Amino acid sequence: MSAAQGQIEKKRLSALHSLQILHSEHLQEYDSVVETVAEIFDCPIALISLVAEEEQWFKARCGLDVAGTSRDVSFCQHTILSDDLFIVPDALEDERFRENPLVTGEPHIRFYAGCPLSIDGLNRLGTLCVIGRQPQLPTPGQLKQLRRLGDVVEGLFKTHRAGLETREALDSVEFARRKAVRETELIEEIANLSGVGGWEFDVAANILTWTEKTRDIHEVDPEFVPDISTAASFYPTEASNKISKAMQEAIENNVGWDLELPLVTAKKRHIWVRSVGRPIREDGSVARIVGAFQNITERKLSEQAIRHSEAVQRTTLEALTEGILLLTRSGRIRSANPAARAILGLGDTDPTGKCVADLDLELTCSFADSNNSTDPLVLAARDPQVVTDLIASLKLPQNPNCIWLRLNAEPIDPQNEYGLDDIVVSLADVTETKHQSETLQVIFDNFPGGFAHYDETNRLASSNAEFQRLLGYPQDMIDRKAHLLEFLKFSANRGDLGPGVPEKLAEERFSLTAKPKSRHYERQTLNGRFLEVRSTPLPTGGWIYNFFDVTDRKRMEVQLAKNEQLARHRLEELEVILANMRQGVSVFDNRGNLMLWNKQYVDIFGRPEAEVYEGASITDLILAEGERGEFTGNVQHHVMDLLTRLTAGEVVHSKVTHPDGKVISSVQAPLPDGGWIGTHEDITLNERAAQKIAHAAHHDPLTGLANRTKFNLKLEESLEKAAALDTSGNLMLLDLDKFKPINDTYGHDAGDELLKLVSKRLQECVRSTDLVARLGGDEFAIILSGTGPTEVHISDIAGRVVEQLRSPFKVQGQLVSVGISIGIATINGETKDAGSVFKRADIALYEVKKNGRNGFRFFEELDSCRIVNG
Repeated sequence: MSAAQGQIEKKRLSALHSLQILHSEHLQEYDSVVETVAEIFDCPIALISLVAEEEQWFKARCGLDVAGTSRDVSFCQHTILSDDLFIVPDALEDERFRENPLVTGEPHIRFYAGCPLSIDGLNRLGTLCVIGRQPQLPTPGQLKQLRRLGDVVEGLFKTHRAGLETREALDSVEFARRKAVRETELIEEIANLSGVGGWEFDVAANILTWTEKTRDIHEVDPEFVPDISTAASFYPTEASNKISKAMQEAIENNVGWDLELPLVTAKKRHIWVRSVGRPIREDGSVARIVGAFQNITERKLSEQAIRHSEAVQRTTLEALTEGILLLTRSGRIRSANPAARAILGLGDTDPTGKCVADLDLELTCSFADSNNSTDPLVLAARDPQVVTDLIASLKLPQNPNCIWLRLNAEPIDPQNEYGLDDIVVSLADVTETKHQSETLQVIFDNFPGGFAHYDETNRLASSNAEFQRLLGYPQDMIDRKAHLLEFLKFSANRGDLGPGVPEKLAEERFSLTAKPKSRHYERQTLNGRFLEVRSTPLPTGGWIYNFFDVTDRKRMEVQLAKNEQLARHRLEELEVILANMRQGVSVFDNRGNLMLWNKQYVDIFGRPEAEVYEGASITDLILAEGERGEFTGNVQHHVMDLLTRLTAGEVVHSKVTHPDGKVISSVQAPLPDGGWIGTHEDITLNERAAQKIAHAAHHDPLTGLANRTKFNLKLEESLEKAAALDTSGNLMLLDLDKFKPINDTYGHDAGDELLKLVSKRLQECVRSTDLVARLGGDEFAIILSGTGPTEVHISDIAGRVVEQLRSPFKVQGQLVSVGISIGIATINGETKDAGSVFKRADIALYEVKKNGRNGFRFFEELDSCRIVNG
């Protein structure tokens, strides 16, 4: 194939593919054409063939089941090279086709007639052809019909192309529509994000149009249709007049506007809006006015807040008794409040605009050396970081006495975030305080121990020589009044605060100052001396620290601690022993992580084995207990308290009751490296035994009532309570009547059973808060608490006891009766001791027995006693 032919073929294939008809759906119109051609030629096969690069594909077919064939054996590839019909009367007689497989085999082509198809007159895309299995010479009429039907197929092709172009046009229109919608939505979204709405007024048509954002700002429904009158009604009267006048000016004089106005929305919210309008002229006059609309309430409120803040600050500065100066870096005064002018002796003179160096003040730093004569105010402007609690003396001409000032300087914008470079300097008159400080210093210098006073900013205000000697602080720290935290860091770095990270140890100790309460503890200095430390907060802020040397008392304790530390260093050698111990053992390092433990530790606490591993933190272990409901409380506080106490060298004892009832005793002892060792023991049986012993020690074994020991304790407690709270109670001494005959007649077992029944009835006669005790034999006592001074209520109780014990008792199948004699004495604040109360009740009891028994009596002096018989 020549280059020219190749170029023609390339264009032909491009035209074919652009038609987008290859392998398209089969249509009845095309099928009708091939069926008609087959009938005209009386042939079995007719095709509409499209010739592609490697194949010919049948858009319509009649008499064949295949959809296409290879191009290299097709007859149609010859037809598309012809401008007119291509006729093969007998393929076996045509040397071009006699060996063609379509001739020698199926479909056994002998006759072929094809019409080339083109829709542009240049590129032949395929053919309309008819095929016979017998040689045939077509008539002119048949060939004319073939050409006409070829025109029909070309028309169908053109219709197909027109459909494509129509779809493309519709797609283009749809794309443009969607693009316009997106652009409109984008504009609306930008308006929503920026908070700016739009509006337009058609002057001639008197039509006002709002965008969605403008409706949102007015808080109206999307269907709301505005007009000039309703739009103006959203403004208060004065603002409405302004906007109306602006509209009139725009229409008449072509003048725009930009106004900030108050507005009341449809939901009655009061806001501020910015309304901007611009007239648009057409044909020499204003035809439309377009504008923007924005809610500026937040900015307006912010401006109002700033103005209010400025007024508050100005008033505050005027009212302050502390002097405040605002200086530039060059030392020029921007402002000075009245207190500053008074302190500096300026009177009513306004120093604004002057340099502090030109004020000619005799202002001197209290600790400045003779070679440094820098004015503190000049220093504050130049290097404000240096001027912190700086004490300076001021000599005024009108005052013969020196005035002492405390100066502090602070940059307004230290990080230069706002481009402000001014300095605020505060001046406080501390003359009286300094005089008091000097007086106290004399007292402190003679204090028998170390003394240090830290002010409300936690800087050293004063101290005595003993403080420096005991703690070994450098002279420069004392001279420059260092901060408490700096002293603590110095001690921590030197090792005075114990093992651990010095910075953290110092900060932990300093954090205790946040809670203003007195503390008392001991610490060791670098040279091995032991100090007793007492810290007391001051009402106005600051602290007083006292230090006493207690080395001699601590020598023995230190030696014991060293022995204990030596034993702990051999912890690894004890692993075999730990495994065979009855107690559980746990060892934690100085970070609170588990290092060593035995199986008993896991079993005693009932921990899952996966929970206990090397490196597990004490915090995680207790958190896991909390998740299982075995620990309540704040885990962090609990751990911090434990670590603080251990760090201070304290051995921590604790006893907890497990949810399953098990009682566990734990002892946590600090190790030299800052960790600790814990021993844990199941003491449940011991606790229960102790409870039983304690119960037996205070209760009668026969009746279960309180015994004489518990009775004596309760009586003493009642006397103390009566004296402290000015309350009163009563003591009843009771003795059974006719008990001995029953005991002798029926035996001791019957007597014991009777005593149990009597005890039960006595408990039923009084409150659960009252104490019923058996003093021995058939003697009982009752302590009534909070009964008051009146005898009426006590009489009711005593009468109820007598009545209850008068009823017979069933003992070993027999009904027996006893009586009760009761002596009553008052327990009050005037009673001096338990013996006197007991004696009075005993006297009253004796009187009852002497006068017939089976009753009760109150003790009264001399003849005031009276008997109430049951």
